[in-house]
Amino acid sequence: MNKVQRLLLTNMKDTRRKLGYSQIKLAEICNLSTSFIAEIETGKKYPSSNTLLKISNALGLKPYQLFMDKKESETFKRYEVITNLYKELKGQIDKDMEKIIKKYLS
Repeated sequence: MNKVQRLLLTNMKDTRRKLGYSQIKLAEICNLSTSFIAEIETGKKYPSSNTLLKISNALGLKPYQLFMDKKESETFKRYEVITNLYKELKGQIDKDMEKIIKKYLS
């Protein structure tokens, strides 16, 4: 088993478990067989790109996130948090500035 396949099955399994999904539940959501999910998670089979898309969507991930190691994944999560914080703060600043401008122009 190569590194890419090991990352896929580890991330798939870990995320599935974090969501509280059994292999049966994930298979149902993806419209795949439970045995196929089990074979992917044990490294016996490798999914097609369409199947990867189904699995990543079911797990609430972008497909490339299935292939990130833990360090990359943590960096990505921090980036998302910072980006969302920036958007929220920028939106609030824009609203506050608009109020102040309206106040002084009225």
